[in-house]
Parts: sequence; C-alpha cells; structure tokens
Amino acid sequence: MASISPKTIDLKSGENVALRSVQSDDMERLLSYIRSVAQETPFFILQADEFNFSNEQEREWIQDHLDDPGKLAIAAEVSGTIVGSLSFENGPHKRIRHRGMLGVSVAKEWRGKGIGAALLRSLIEWAEANPIIEKIGLAVFANNENAIRLYEKLGFVEEGRRPRELKIGPDRYADDILMYRFV
Repeated sequence: MASISPKTIDLKSGENVALRSVQSDDMERLLSYIRSVAQETPFFILQADEFNFSNEQEREWIQDHLDDPGKLAIAAEVSGTIVGSLSFENGPHKRIRHRGMLGVSVAKEWRGKGIGAALLRSLIEWAEANPIIEKIGLAVFANNENAIRLYEKLGFVEEGRRPRELKIGPDRYADDILMYRFV
C-alpha cells in the first residue's frame, strides 16, 4: 500500500495544514479541488472544460494509488478543505519502474506559504524509503519561475527542455522543462 503517515505542518502564518494520503472518501472534494485549480492557474495541463472525470473514475484512480506500491497521492488540507495535492506514478514496465513523474498543485490563495514544499518533501521522504523508487521526475512550464525555484531548492535539476511543447493560445507556446532528482 502506497501511503504516508499523516502529519501536520505549521505555516509561517500560524495556520496548520494536514498532509495525508488521499482516501476513497476524498473523491468529491478532490474532484472539486482539481476543477478549481484548473480554472485558476495557467500552469495546469488540463483546462477546466477538459477535466471530466466521473466520481467512479476518480474513486478508481484513488484506489489505484492506494494499492500500487509505486504510486502515491497526497492531500494538503485546512479545516476539511483540500488546498493542495500531489500525485506520483512510477513506470509500468520493469525497465522504468524505478522512476516516476509527479504532479503538484496548490490552490491560488494558499500559494507561497510552504504547502507545495511540504508536499514535495513528503514525496521525497516516501520515495527515499520506497525500495522501488530511485528517481523522481517532473515537467514544468518554462515560465513558471516560482515552481522552478522551489524544485531547484529541493534538489531537482533540469535534464531537458521541450520547445513549444505546450500550446497556450493561437500562435502562443510555452517550453516544457523536464527536471529530476535521484533519491
């Protein structure tokens, strides 16, 4: 079972944030959170109208992340409201099972308070203790400077760039930067 031990972190603002593995009963709150983030940030791959997971699909996704030892899903929660999430999936085949990709997001009003860093540190701790995982990877919009600084601060390094990988409008593109960290 892929999970972390629940913990509470204290933000500089004095607020407390609970970090824990996502559970099946988080399905509706997690769907609502993801739809909200898709609407408020330009750095999300899915646009709001493209995210149409059903409750059952989300339940299956959560259960898959609970059952598979190479996958992880974490929620950051304040007073019962999900304000951040992280997911990680390792490769499905023997030659790439040792590495995986992460996705992380924090609700707009909670950004810059340390929640993203706490989610990433939780993943790193989990990966360091996981006998399967050796490498954590991610892809980030090249113009998402705050995220890139955070990743670098936590030991991630650039391994490549995909020019014009992301189409953000008519004749408007963004490069995608691939980053990694060995654990």
